[in-house]
Amino acid sequence: MLTERQKSILNALIREYVATAQPVSSGELVKKYKLAYSPATVRNEILELDRGGFTLQPHTSAGRIPTDKGYRFFIGQNLPDEKAEKKIEKSFRPLRDIDDEFDFLRQASRLLAHFSGEFSMAGFFGRGILYKSGISEAFNAPEFADETRMHEFGELVDFLDEEFKNFFQPEDIEEPRVFIGEENPIREARNYTMIVSSSPTPFGENGIFGILGPRRMDYNRNLSLLRAVRRLFDD
Repeated sequence: MLTERQKSILNALIREYVATAQPVSSGELVKKYKLAYSPATVRNEILELDRGGFTLQPHTSAGRIPTDKGYRFFIGQNLPDEKAEKKIEKSFRPLRDIDDEFDFLRQASRLLAHFSGEFSMAGFFGRGILYKSGISEAFNAPEFADETRMHEFGELVDFLDEEFKNFFQPEDIEEPRVFIGEENPIREARNYTMIVSSSPTPFGENGIFGILGPRRMDYNRNLSLLRAVRRLFDD
């Protein structure tokens, strides 16, 4: 069980790492997030977070980065921001006016990619249709400066269609589900995070919607995007 102080430090550390993609030092956290603790206190608490498996030090001289356990805890601690999500929902309302199912999926995947900055998907379970968008957005992430990582990700998105049919059913993912790293049911996706949701659509079949990207993604934003899509037709 983390103390309230440890929770606030972990929260700030994850937000900073998501924003910068750089290991985070205790001094940076105190200065930027105006924490009510000294750098020495923050440093000691981060050592406790290390021991608990919530953070790690990638290099001896570096700051800390979150682990999968740290991200999972972060997601559980951050409740939906209804006001922000209603604002996001307005951006998806044009989907209600689309009467062609293929155009609907195409536009849904494009909107998700645009607002998330990640690779995004929209499809129908029963028919095995999956539209994919956002590979260029995804490759803007610092993680893909490594050509090997970029090639690996490109291969992954090429065969996601079949893997989705194998692993996901609408009744299993009504609310957005987050799969971080090793939690991913798709073995080849275990270097990444995948968020998947289903939603009613105007076409008589539930749709599947997903966002795939580095573990260092903006979880709050991406969960809000998928919840916003669901609310468009969930009535």
